[in-house]
Amino acid sequence: MRVASNLGHRLVVGLAALAAVLAATAGATAADSPPANATPTVDARDADPCLTPAAYDTTYGHPPTPTQQLATCTDLTYAAPPAHAARMTTAAFPALEPGGADTSVHPPHADRESEGAIADAHATVFAVHPATRVHLDSTTTRQYIAPTGMVRALVDYRVRDNLGPNRSVRSHTVRTVTLDIGTEQVASTTGAQTPTLPYTTTQTGEQPLTVTAEIAVSIAVNGSRTTTFTQTVTVSDTRSVWVYQLTPEAYTARYPDGRIGLAVYQGSPWHSLTLSEDGTHRVRGVWRYYTARDPRWDRLTVARTTATTTRPSAATPLRVAAFPAQIGPRAVPVRDGPTLTAVWGVTTRSPATRLPPNVSVGVISDEYTRSYGVAVRNETLDSERIQVHGVVRGVSAPLSEITRTARPIREPNLSVRLTDSSGSAATLRITVRDSQTGAPLRVTESAAPRPIVADGPDGTLSINGDPVTLGPDGTATRTVAEPGLYTVRFEPAPWRTTSPAYTAASDTVRWHPLGTLAGWVQLLETTIWIGIPVAVAWIAGRQVAHLMSGESRP
Repeated sequence: MRVASNLGHRLVVGLAALAAVLAATAGATAADSPPANATPTVDARDADPCLTPAAYDTTYGHPPTPTQQLATCTDLTYAAPPAHAARMTTAAFPALEPGGADTSVHPPHADRESEGAIADAHATVFAVHPATRVHLDSTTTRQYIAPTGMVRALVDYRVRDNLGPNRSVRSHTVRTVTLDIGTEQVASTTGAQTPTLPYTTTQTGEQPLTVTAEIAVSIAVNGSRTTTFTQTVTVSDTRSVWVYQLTPEAYTARYPDGRIGLAVYQGSPWHSLTLSEDGTHRVRGVWRYYTARDPRWDRLTVARTTATTTRPSAATPLRVAAFPAQIGPRAVPVRDGPTLTAVWGVTTRSPATRLPPNVSVGVISDEYTRSYGVAVRNETLDSERIQVHGVVRGVSAPLSEITRTARPIREPNLSVRLTDSSGSAATLRITVRDSQTGAPLRVTESAAPRPIVADGPDGTLSINGDPVTLGPDGTATRTVAEPGLYTVRFEPAPWRTTSPAYTAASDTVRWHPLGTLAGWVQLLETTIWIGIPVAVAWIAGRQVAHLMSGESRP
């Protein structure tokens, strides 16, 4: 009976998980539709015990949705930066309450200051949104933040009981809270212990983000209302962030068949291209996303004069993280959508070891290429509809606002001719030139991957698979000794690496010694030189035979 029970349990869980996968597929790929409004569902740091529906109901007090059921067995990932991390953090933040005058509440990692009448004072960043932590490699994780966003923080302190004889606290307050990004003060408020600081910054690149609070206590002397003095403490919290900017380079080209080529490059992570207004035709890079809580806020320390205790936190921030996915760059829809023709960027080690414990996502395990550059081919190109999207939610740029460089694609003039021939060898002359200007093309023996450039080689040239090097005038000669068909092929470099670019071309020539008068003359000479000894030997043989036959007669 125990065996049957275990099999039944596994069957139920398996069927529930399968149904959950089918139901959650669409939701898990939508950036603005969280799979469920519950932290256990979207927190990748949670353990994955694969609960049955009954066990889930017992644990969380309600039956699970299909997506919630799936989330107990694995971690959900998203095809675009999800919005629910900011939404759920915003909803949870009001539950974060500071202590009273004699109590300071702080997370364990808070940098506290004590001076005079003020003790355990701190200002600690709770969350920054929109933001994405990008796991780049085994040693590097960067937090990218939007140029316009919101910072939430907790400021708290306690006032000491024993201030000395004839002294008492008249008032205490948080005077100011300021937010600085780099050298720019971008927000400020007064009197708030749980400040919400909207900001807009012009800073770029890596910058310190600092929340600073000034705390003041007014102390009365000898019970007087007029004889007072004020003590202040300034506390701050600084973290390193990268202000995320989309400043891509874009290049376009029109193929001879009328289709359009588009290449986009930026020297930092970016997410995708949408080629249609409804987003159904799109190309995305290597990045995929998950959400996880910041565990430093799991518990709070409560400091009083008499004792210090800890308690579970009523509010925990949820963060977005990006990782290179095993599924890799892709274009959708598969059949009639855009064609992904090239992906390039920095090749680096997998960041799998950087992911937090319990996070089980499809991160690539080997070296991978950061998709800084993407090239696509599509039937049409409407710059008003195409959007470039970043790895930080809400940061995007229409292609119409990006300076684009158009590159021509031409058909080259390629020819191969017999210029000299004998009975034993022939000389082939190969010419490759621009069809419009007549300028010679530049070729190389191999076409190594390159980013977007304008002065790369035009392509590679080969004859029957063997590489050919052109001279400065766009010609080359090759001597051949074997009869047969000789095919010269020009394989163009990607249009993003040279300007102008070219299409593929080939030409063929056939050589055989009997195809020329010299070949027939040589064949006749060879026949004569071979035939004379044979004829002499044959005649001599006949004469010897006659002599021998004459001697043997009676």
